[in-house]
Amino acid sequence: QAWAHGRTGWPLVDANMRELRATGFMSNRGRQNVASFLALDLRIDWRRGASVFEEFLLDYDPASNWGNWAAAAGLTGGRVNRFNITKQARDYDSQGEYVKHWCPELNDVPVHFVHEPWKMPPHVQKAAQCEIGKHYPEPVKTRFKPPEGGRQGPGKYAPPRDDSKGKGRGKSDA
Repeated sequence: QAWAHGRTGWPLVDANMRELRATGFMSNRGRQNVASFLALDLRIDWRRGASVFEEFLLDYDPASNWGNWAAAAGLTGGRVNRFNITKQARDYDSQGEYVKHWCPELNDVPVHFVHEPWKMPPHVQKAAQCEIGKHYPEPVKTRFKPPEGGRQGPGKYAPPRDDSKGKGRGKSDA
């Protein structure tokens, strides 16, 4: 699975997952980001993520792991923390140093593209020796729409399902 191996095409997620597999460690913020991404953006069963953490975390604790994953998936009745991965990357790794450390194929990517490398025009990809789909993966489809103003590429955004069945914008007819 792309997420578990750090091959999603989303640099912050990939860096965190590669660090986990290599060291058995991931920061708390990293854990929250990758859990949110898997459960809420990719809509993959949170238990699959909890199992990966169980396998690789050196500080694994069953109650903490499974409880935190259930919370990340929004199953505890509290606030659901859906993280904007690109914003988190810019806020906490503004120069891309962490991402470039764990994703060395991004080393020559200009800072303003490092967290969204799919937005690089082809000539920048060539200059950075980081062609998307060849040296670094295309971003996996998520329900999250990246910010406007950049090249997304075809099929990168899967809009949330409209379950309203003709009832307007999801509002009740009551």
